Amino acid sequence: MTLTFSRLLADAWSLFRRQADLILRIALPLVVFPAFAVQLLCDPLPPLPPPPRDQPMLEAWIAQVGVWGQTNAIWYLLADAVSVFGLAAIAILLLDPDRPVVAGALRTAGTRLVAFILASLLIAVPVGMSMWLFVLPGLWVQGRLSAVIPLLARAPGQRVVPAIRTSWRATRGAGFALAGAVVSVFLLQWLAIVPLLSADEWLRAPGNDNPLVLSVVDGGIALLGGAYHLSVLMIGVAAYIRLARKGS
Repeated sequence: MTLTFSRLLADAWSLFRRQADLILRIALPLVVFPAFAVQLLCDPLPPLPPPPRDQPMLEAWIAQVGVWGQTNAIWYLLADAVSVFGLAAIAILLLDPDRPVVAGALRTAGTRLVAFILASLLIAVPVGMSMWLFVLPGLWVQGRLSAVIPLLARAPGQRVVPAIRTSWRATRGAGFALAGAVVSVFLLQWLAIVPLLSADEWLRAPGNDNPLVLSVVDGGIALLGGAYHLSVLMIGVAAYIRLARKGS
C-alpha cells in the first residue's frame, strides 16, 4: 500500500485511540504540565523591537534576551528535558515488544534518557534551521526524522547518529506523505494557538492583569503545544510501523 499523509494520520489516530488512557497518563504530567509551568511562571521572551529596526535597537534587544536567559532559560531547558522523557516513554509503551506498563516504560526511558535528549537536540538543529528559512522545509525535515525516536524506542542497542541516518534513509520516497501529515497537525495547532498567544500578550501588558484568565490561556497554549509534539510522535510511530512492515 502506498504511504499517504491521510493513511499516516489515520494510523496515528488509531494508535492513539487504542492506548489513549495510558498515553495520556504520561503526556499530561510530563509533556503538557512542564510547558504550562514555564509558560505561567517564567518571564516571557522579550519581543523583537517594532520596525524599522536599527543596529542599536537590535543590540539592546539581544542584551535583554541575555538577561532573560540568565534567569529563565534553565527552566525552559528542564521542561524540554522532561517533555523528551515523556515522549520517549510513550514511544517505548507503543513499540516495546514486551508491552510494558506505564511504570516500566518510564523506567526504560529514564535509563536511556541521555540518548533520547541527544537525538532530540540533533533533530532540532536541522529542523530549526529549516524553519528559520521557511516553515515548510522545516516541517519536511521534521517528517523525515520523525522515525528517530521510534527507532531508539524499539531497539535499545541503537545509537543516536545511526538512528538519524536510518530514519532519513527509510523515509526516502515517503517525504511528502510525512510532510503532509506534519503540516496538517501544524496548521491545526497554529490556527488554534494564535488567538491564545495574542491573548497572552495582551494579558501581560500593564493594566490588563487577570491571573485567572492568564492561567487558562497559558494552559491552552501548553495543551496545544503538547498535542502537537504528541501528534508528531504518533505520526513517527505510525510511519516506523508501516516502513518496518514494508522492509520485512
